[in-house]
Amino acid sequence: MKVLVIISRDQDKASTRFRFVQYEAMLAARDISLDYVRRDAIDAGVLQRIPDYDVVINQKCLMRKSLAAKVIASSRRLIFDMDDAIWTRPGRPHSWFTAWRVKARLRQWLQAADAVTAANAYLADYARRFSGRVQVIHMALDTTHWQPVEKEQRNKVVMGWAGSPATLKNLEHIGPQLCELLKAKPALKLAVYSGKRPTLDCEFEYTPFAPGTEAAFVQQLDIGLLPLPGDDAFTRGKSPIKALQYLACGLPVVAQVRGATAEILDASNSLQVNTDADWCSAIETLLADKALRDRLGKAGREFVLREHNMQATVEQIAAVLRGK
Repeated sequence: MKVLVIISRDQDKASTRFRFVQYEAMLAARDISLDYVRRDAIDAGVLQRIPDYDVVINQKCLMRKSLAAKVIASSRRLIFDMDDAIWTRPGRPHSWFTAWRVKARLRQWLQAADAVTAANAYLADYARRFSGRVQVIHMALDTTHWQPVEKEQRNKVVMGWAGSPATLKNLEHIGPQLCELLKAKPALKLAVYSGKRPTLDCEFEYTPFAPGTEAAFVQQLDIGLLPLPGDDAFTRGKSPIKALQYLACGLPVVAQVRGATAEILDASNSLQVNTDADWCSAIETLLADKALRDRLGKAGREFVLREHNMQATVEQIAAVLRGK
């Protein structure tokens, strides 16, 4: 079976990597091959080749309706995949006209697709307004790669954050609280992994992004941080892959839980914060209680193995591709 995946940027983009690229070998073993084309590279030549594919997957790419209609008409079987609330955007809302246009473009795909796959129930509920062929396929990880490791003896408890430059603002939002903690608690250390160095008024260890090094960074942490300061539709629609990575590596998580994040984090594996001031008390609680850190981390690891293991998720993907 030949599958063409329409993507917005490149195959290293986190959502593309964790929704499709990481499954390539597993799907190939099931006689399913994936090719990729960027949305901005769709031209007459690509349209001419689309009927050669058994399935076309559009990974949350919106485009002008005339081009979308040509892709839809050329596809033998069409799947629309979404892991973000793409009818909106973080921060400042769209103007009324842009919001209308975006929702109309999304509705076109949802109504035309033979199947819609969503990363969580929040997104699936939106998609079901326009389609009766919606299925939740959770974000998942290779738990043989993302797993706990033995840590060297050290006199510091390391809290850490890993994320893209686009989400650095979330970490910087709680910078004052983190800096206050670091000054008050000498046994605490902050580590950050990203493609850009954050702006924080305190000492921290910065590890720049490099392909293939992210798991090793997370594995050396003691506490995972997941700030989600916005409480809008975009934030509520996210299934934070970082939360899964922390849990898979056996870390307790301190997080603001919004919308679909509640499908991943609960009292068994994390400490939840509601206000900026709560960050200090939650981190202090974990700093003082290694047994609590271990208990939350173990529960998180077991949750990922049970609910977000790609060994099981690949079977769902293969079934959708085959129309079962």
